[in-house]
Amino acid sequence: MPKITRATVEEHRAAQHRAVLDAAERLIEESGGQVPTLGEVAAAVGLARSSVYAYASSRVDLVIQLLLETIPAWTERVSAAIEAAGADPAARVDTYLEHTLDFFVDGTHGPLMAAAQQHPEAFTDERVVESHDRMAAALRAAIADLPSDAVPLLDAAVHRGAEMITRDGVARERVLGMLQRMARGLIVP
Repeated sequence: MPKITRATVEEHRAAQHRAVLDAAERLIEESGGQVPTLGEVAAAVGLARSSVYAYASSRVDLVIQLLLETIPAWTERVSAAIEAAGADPAARVDTYLEHTLDFFVDGTHGPLMAAAQQHPEAFTDERVVESHDRMAAALRAAIADLPSDAVPLLDAAVHRGAEMITRDGVARERVLGMLQRMARGLIVP
């Protein structure tokens, strides 16, 4: 029987699970969005490949687990920032755009989305769909001064803006300014 590194087996398993997810996320980020094999994750953690299967059944399962962590954490962070922006509709929308853009540019969201697109079945997992729907409802409520059909358009523009920054070298401030000007034209008075 393998030696446990925590006070209880449950704590040991939780720590190992966390290490597997952290390694997978790091490998995805370092590769620019390639989903690692479970063997690569095992090597990064220092586990036998067969041991990783106790925490993730497949590459798709790894992506699903990472999405299930990322979506609520991001929703909470952006919602709190929007609330802190106050009642001014333009300030709320600007905050949404700034945080969303930064999440794609500076965070692991961009590589994680690229990884998930390699396994589109991850997006149809009912837990991911439910989590994403909760996120969308919370963010739409936070930026209620925009027509609901404008939000997907802005989100697509943010995705493209992030590509302009990361791939094309356009200055972040320039992209953010363009996004904010576009959004202001959509705010319902």
